[in-house]
Amino acid sequence: MSGGPVRRLALALRGNTVWAVVQRKLDAVVAVRTEPGLRGVRERVEHVDADVRAQLRAELDGLRSHVDERCDALAGEVRRVEDELRRLSDGLAELREQHGRVSFDVDRLGPHVAALEVRIADREHAGGPVEVGTPEDVPEARRLLDEVVREHERIRVRFSGIARYEERLRKLEAARRPGPANGTNGTSSADGAGTA
Repeated sequence: MSGGPVRRLALALRGNTVWAVVQRKLDAVVAVRTEPGLRGVRERVEHVDADVRAQLRAELDGLRSHVDERCDALAGEVRRVEDELRRLSDGLAELREQHGRVSFDVDRLGPHVAALEVRIADREHAGGPVEVGTPEDVPEARRLLDEVVREHERIRVRFSGIARYEERLRKLEAARRPGPANGTNGTSSADGAGTA
């Protein structure tokens, strides 16, 4: 081990006061000789640092303005979506109200239609001709029968209107719900349903 004696000598010299004085003198000489070169290096580093800082600052400002623009655009899009959602919510509330009225009408008309169906079925399945007591009762019987037929026709027209309305309502609700079940994204068939 050749490094052993050198190491012991270095340790012995560090503790020696003479060596400490020599070490300070060597450090001063090295500092005087290397200072001009180091000063140039420091200036270049500081100059490069200033350029790099300016470039990074410019890039950061550009990035900041781009992010601000995107945030503004997204805020506008969020406001637009909220307005659309509010409009759709109001439309859905109106459709629910109309659906409630139509359901009420259907529920109210159901027993009347059933009673008319029973009366018509009774007339159709009668065993023989309707017997009228007197010849004067024939016009009244015909008038009543014509009235029942007309009422039946009006109810049939109402029910077909209700069926068309409920089909239109189903299409509108399907158009509002995006998804693979109806094959739309929730924006296309609302206009086409208005013609039903």
